[in-house]
Amino acid sequence: MTVQPENTGSSTLPLMVCVSDAPKVFGMSRSHAYRLEKQGLIEMVKMGRATMIKTESMLSYINSLPPAKSSNP
Repeated sequence: MTVQPENTGSSTLPLMVCVSDAPKVFGMSRSHAYRLEKQGLIEMVKMGRATMIKTESMLSYINSLPPAKSSNP
């Protein structure tokens, strides 16, 4: 389950993403998402029975990651 903002005609990420959808939306496992939440790096909320990841917090986390270093000598 994802929560979409109003249709503005642009292809944007949803406001929140169900933890079970995290692998296809963010490219990380559910268990990794729960670890990030436990460490205080992302925010999750309950919406009914579903646990949702706040997309804004996930994007902030992703943007805080250091760039990959090239392995070419």
